[in-house]
Amino acid sequence: MPGSKTSRWRLRQPDGDGFLAKRYLVPMIPASLAAAASFPMLLEGLLHMPGLAVLVMLFPVIYSTESLILFVCFSQPRSQKCIPWEAVVSIAASSVVLYNEYRLMVLGLVFGVAGILLMGLSRALFIIGSEKAGSNLALQGRLKAYHGFTLMTLILGLLFSGLAGYFLENIASNVSLGLGTVTLMLVNLVSIVGATFSGTSLLAYSPISFEDTTSQFSHIPVDGSDFLAPFTASLLVLLATISSKPVSFVSLFQIVAYLIASTCLFGAEHAHNYVLTCMDWAQQRISKLFGKERGESRKPNRVLTASALLLSIVCLSSIVSSFAYSAITSLPPSQPTTFDRAFVPPNRFDIVVSMYQEDPTSIKAMLAAVKLTRLLSTLQPRVIIYTKDPRQDLHKLKEATGADIVERLENLGREGGTYLWHIVNRWDTLAEQTMFIQAHAHNMRELIPRINSYLVQETGMLSLGFTGVTCTCNNCSDRWGWEDKRGVIPALYEKIYSRVCKPEEPILLSYKGQFVASARRIRGVGIKIFDGLLTTITSKEDWSHDAISLEMAGVGAEGESPSNPYFGFAMERVWGLVMQCGTNAGVAARCPSLLSGMGKGGNVEDCQCLDALVKKLV
Repeated sequence: MPGSKTSRWRLRQPDGDGFLAKRYLVPMIPASLAAAASFPMLLEGLLHMPGLAVLVMLFPVIYSTESLILFVCFSQPRSQKCIPWEAVVSIAASSVVLYNEYRLMVLGLVFGVAGILLMGLSRALFIIGSEKAGSNLALQGRLKAYHGFTLMTLILGLLFSGLAGYFLENIASNVSLGLGTVTLMLVNLVSIVGATFSGTSLLAYSPISFEDTTSQFSHIPVDGSDFLAPFTASLLVLLATISSKPVSFVSLFQIVAYLIASTCLFGAEHAHNYVLTCMDWAQQRISKLFGKERGESRKPNRVLTASALLLSIVCLSSIVSSFAYSAITSLPPSQPTTFDRAFVPPNRFDIVVSMYQEDPTSIKAMLAAVKLTRLLSTLQPRVIIYTKDPRQDLHKLKEATGADIVERLENLGREGGTYLWHIVNRWDTLAEQTMFIQAHAHNMRELIPRINSYLVQETGMLSLGFTGVTCTCNNCSDRWGWEDKRGVIPALYEKIYSRVCKPEEPILLSYKGQFVASARRIRGVGIKIFDGLLTTITSKEDWSHDAISLEMAGVGAEGESPSNPYFGFAMERVWGLVMQCGTNAGVAARCPSLLSGMGKGGNVEDCQCLDALVKKLV
């Protein structure tokens, strides 16, 4: 092949001594920087976005961003004078995908969307850089420019990821990498390195082949093969995500919006020509089938094309939606719940507040906001504050907060010790429903909508922290550095359900130490379990403060101590299991994030375990 040579490994390499000559390298630096920065950002977005499906469905944004940037920059490939409407509609449809996502997280939204936008920016800057290097370069020059881009992207990507990991990642991995994960990592690494030195770059950022002199990015409207490859890949990944575990929910609105955004990439003219081709092929088959000579074919109008596209979107969205619905409905049932049906609560609703040295004024404001929520505004909840500040004046605290009861407890066991003390010592006077909350409640802006949307009279266990995090029963850990080294979860499981849990059985974890539980559900577990947990979490010299706990104490902001035991972090995560809601796969899969809130088609049972059956039986 003229202009290049082949190595002993059959890899294409450019001739000449100036492999990274300044003329070809400098124009590609902006594109390489954007591409390299998008790698760690997108990976960070994947870590913080519970649902992979939403990021998969945003792939049209890459092409749309590229198209709009090239239009704004008056790039040569963008000769049209009007804004590309396909890109605008595609971005609008992708916004619908995000708007209807039920598990948005702030960091996942910021990093994930930023990574995707940087991909589109890199593609646009790649074309602009190619123009600056010379649009009529011979193969030799283009190979130098493209190799320079790919090599810089690889080096800068490793540099950005390495620096970010070194300075920002401070939690060691608790789970050893499996053989499958290691294999995929090696395949990915070999593919990237091979793409770098073979003359074929990463598909997301540059042309598939460097040798084709007419090869450019697939501008909107995208050519058939260039559109089919990423669309098919994203669709297959979407189906795999829906079918994999943990199960994530994808709404029909999202699927339709995703297909509309993808169709816009194909373009109206390309779609019309494709319908013409299909109609012509169908007429040929029909003519051969009936042995008739083919007459002059009638060309379909734009209305028929639009109808065909609409029918295709409806059919394909129905198929994908059926997969998503099947994944949700096929979830295994939760373990049976035990209730104390004979107990008659003396009070309707209690709010138990765990306090240390927080501002009483802020506590009063927090309680006022909670009392104005939909259900509690119809009741007169009793407020009980437990303070662990030895210098606090209880009388003044009661006046400042407007609480009904204020008591002082020894500063042991974090908020979990407070809640357990209340349950054990008020066993026979528990309210019908009790809200357990810290004086400095986590994320009030999103907490109030959660209470408004989901707290009902039938609520049995409702977590008020972020949800959807699961682990396996016998090997439980999370990405915040906590690990069940003492086997707390399997031990509690056996005591609550009188059976040993399966090693790979998923357990739903709870967070932030704020939730609502019913008295019948609490008393159904039995006081012995709660008393044992209280003894463990408030102990000063028990096994909960041994060498293992000291080793794992880095999970919290403070060191391991009786006032801040490592077991307290375990207790924070197992409240759902203790309240007989940790095995509910439906709650684990359907409950939206605090940021997303209840969306279209959401139900109150999506985020909680209800006691409706108890209500009917009593």
